Amino acid sequence: MKRLPILSDLLTKRDELLTKVYFYFATKYAGEDYDPMEKNWSYTNLNPRAIKMYVREISSESLVWRQMGMQETGAVEILCEDKYKNWFMVANKIVINSDEYEVYKEGTGRVMIQQRPYKIIRVILRKK
Repeated sequence: MKRLPILSDLLTKRDELLTKVYFYFATKYAGEDYDPMEKNWSYTNLNPRAIKMYVREISSESLVWRQMGMQETGAVEILCEDKYKNWFMVANKIVINSDEYEVYKEGTGRVMIQQRPYKIIRVILRKK
């Protein structure tokens, strides 16, 4: 699959269109209440990594009409290069404009990641 240079420039170099997305990754450790049978690990967030991405807010009416399975609390749509797909999948916390969003690894089904042409992904995140 080819890249489209114009689209890559738009998603990386146009600061007026981009918003910082903060990814918090975590390390797991066995805390005081760790039980090997339950495998209840404790997690500590590391320093955030900020990436500028194209973010737009999706209205609550749009979420209902499109039947995306989202609640009516608000969501955002993010367009970015597909090299960040793994970041969305393993992040412990995602913050955009001081709002925290659901993460993929919680397994709630509230995060959608779609592959788009020209090595672009579309990610829909719901507010916590």
